[in-house]
Amino acid sequence: MKIKVALSVFIVAIMGTSGLSMAEPNNARFKPGDKNIAEIATSDPNNFSTLVAALVCTDLVGAVSNPYDELTVFAPTNAAFAVLNLDASNICNEFDTATLTTILLYHVTGERRPSPSIINGFDKSVDMLAGGSIYPDGGGSLTIRDNGDNPVQITTPDVLASNGIIHVVDHVLLP
Repeated sequence: MKIKVALSVFIVAIMGTSGLSMAEPNNARFKPGDKNIAEIATSDPNNFSTLVAALVCTDLVGAVSNPYDELTVFAPTNAAFAVLNLDASNICNEFDTATLTTILLYHVTGERRPSPSIINGFDKSVDMLAGGSIYPDGGGSLTIRDNGDNPVQITTPDVLASNGIIHVVDHVLLP
């Protein structure tokens, strides 16, 4: 009888641990998507036509299409640009190319940053490609702050791209 009980416990233990080894890792929900960052933005003109226009006139489309990069883009919507009276028809004329490039690169960091790494306060600041940093509020908040301490809400976190992650934001980040 003791052998049967011991054998049963052993079988249950083996089956239980084999199920654990087959479980999805915690970061499985952050696996790369099928489209790159530029393809995702261009496929949603209702939200990102202004961003795409700015990427085109600054010649940055290739930078957010590169399959070898790992980027995180804090992507302002058309409504975010509209707060600054900008849209796809005028954004390229409102700034010189260097200034617009700096503004756009202030929305990009050179690594994959899923939302938990931002909202849980792992980092007090996140360095951006244009220089400067953004500052997560932490504590589970989806709010970040730019250099001017302006609050910017991440409205849609973790849009997965083949070359990074997009977090949709409700305001344009200003360096």
